[in-house]
Amino acid sequence: MYFSTLTVLAVLAASSSAKQCINATVPVTLSAQQAVFNLAVPQTNLEATDFILNMTQQGRNFTDVVLTGYNTTTGTYNISTQFCMPDNSNSTNPTVQVLTHGIGFDKTYWDLSFNNYNYSYINVATDQYKYCTLSFDRLGIGNSSHGEPLNEIQIFIEIATTAQLTQMLRNGTFPGVNQTFNKVVHVGHSFGSAQTYALASMYPNLTDGIVLTGFSMNGSFVSSFAAGGNFQQANRNQPLRFGNITGIGAQNVLSMYAEPLVSYISPIDLTSLPAPQALPNGYLVTSDIEGNKLQFFKPHYYDPAILELAERTKQPVTEGELLTLASLPMMNSFAGPVLLIAGDVDLPYCGGNCLATGGVAASIPATVRMNFPSVADSNFSAVIQPNTGHGLNLHYNATGGYDVINTFLNSKGLMSS
Repeated sequence: MYFSTLTVLAVLAASSSAKQCINATVPVTLSAQQAVFNLAVPQTNLEATDFILNMTQQGRNFTDVVLTGYNTTTGTYNISTQFCMPDNSNSTNPTVQVLTHGIGFDKTYWDLSFNNYNYSYINVATDQYKYCTLSFDRLGIGNSSHGEPLNEIQIFIEIATTAQLTQMLRNGTFPGVNQTFNKVVHVGHSFGSAQTYALASMYPNLTDGIVLTGFSMNGSFVSSFAAGGNFQQANRNQPLRFGNITGIGAQNVLSMYAEPLVSYISPIDLTSLPAPQALPNGYLVTSDIEGNKLQFFKPHYYDPAILELAERTKQPVTEGELLTLASLPMMNSFAGPVLLIAGDVDLPYCGGNCLATGGVAASIPATVRMNFPSVADSNFSAVIQPNTGHGLNLHYNATGGYDVINTFLNSKGLMSS
């Protein structure tokens, strides 16, 4: 057995899928060299807009403008995780996929409950291809520890988080999982792909293969993504989730100033809402559902209800993450299998057309081949998923992409055995 007790397994198993999962909060002690920025954290939505205007100005690297040096960030943080395995597996040498979500999402990006989990990447990876998976809320996001948004929650301390979790899986110390893993692959989406790319370069012995979804090394269009989201302070955009107003407080405010509205929403018990996260200023979210659609979706190729779900469950990004998003090594020392997969109209990494290369390559993601000089041609693949925007897992044909990923991993001998 991979788990310490069958009782825990039965309680925490996902009810709508054959996969077996454990949800655990895992403490990690981290140390990472971080950028130090001389920049005032925006206090209003208008100041947040000023920050985005500075970030997206053509011909200027705003990160370099406000960078004053580097410092080492250390600390112990809690990371919210979900470990899953196939329900019926007799593998003696299982492979685990470590899944890192991107901006705007949390770990549920990989296990969407929408339409009875028909969009769940984890269901496909575990039930059909017999992989184990580990998904987690990135540091600063969801149920993981939050921190100061400018000089603490940045890319490299998040990469250190993934490295720590991976090491636990390899040496058999991951809480509740009585198993060592000799084969570990890393799958990312967007900012999670950027972290996966850097992880493979910094810790090449930690991973046996990487999958980069919604990604390329062309950062020319990231400014369109940032501007299109019209970012606002998370604690003001969704105060009941990210602010410090409790459900009781919200009900009291509505009772004082909007009695007709209270009557209108009376079936909703505001007192039962989860405790708000009380995020500080500097945690930003897209302003509305239109901005969410612009960033992640291809028109007409998604269920409108999944866009509504994405808006209701959207997650923030910190200033520090945006400022360090592009802090990647140009040449990657990793020598194992690499797959890139992007939607045909991916906005931030393809400018809305991944095939528009002027004839220099088959696609924009295919140009990432030159960044992996040690990877054999037979171990590199770039795939363009049709009728798909940046949020690959949210489109009608998501499961087609899931098959591409897992078939690639199988073809490289990375399946469980």
